[in-house]
Amino acid sequence: MKTEKMIWDYLNNKLNNPYGTAALMGNLFAESSFNPMLANNIKKRGLTNAEYTALVDTGAYNNFVKDGIAYGLAQWCYHTRKQGLLDIARERKISIGDLNLQLDYLWIELQKYTTVIKALFEAKSIREASDIVLTRYERPANQSEAVKIKRAKIGQEYFDKYNVTQPVISIKKDIAKMIISELQKALGN
Repeated sequence: MKTEKMIWDYLNNKLNNPYGTAALMGNLFAESSFNPMLANNIKKRGLTNAEYTALVDTGAYNNFVKDGIAYGLAQWCYHTRKQGLLDIARERKISIGDLNLQLDYLWIELQKYTTVIKALFEAKSIREASDIVLTRYERPANQSEAVKIKRAKIGQEYFDKYNVTQPVISIKKDIAKMIISELQKALGN
């Protein structure tokens, strides 16, 4: 299963709101391209994302929390947020780069952002929820209108791809066709 589909299913199962799910997806993609091991600017230190992750996982590198390197799906950078990710990884004895771990941590962390989580649950549009995720959860340096438009557009793409609800009227037509077909078979027509 594709990473993005796993993320969609996880978030939409929690939120039960495809607008909120899409808004969060657009922001996460903009932050990390859904790479749970993405370590921003780690190449400047001569490491790959996987090497950096392995060093943190093994304890060979102990400055993860305060090194200022944005990491993971949400590009956690602030020391308390990275500490939370590290703590849950150590508690579960799995890699900080594990996708399911990061989704769980994201969900746990979102509970502390009451305005954001409320917006995701109650979203009636992708743009509205996306802007709130951008400005109150992700909080990157650039929160311009162009960035807001771009993230909402990415969210819309995921909405269009994964929100595959079939209209009720279409389902009723399909049932009616099936019933007519079965009646015709029963009558020998």
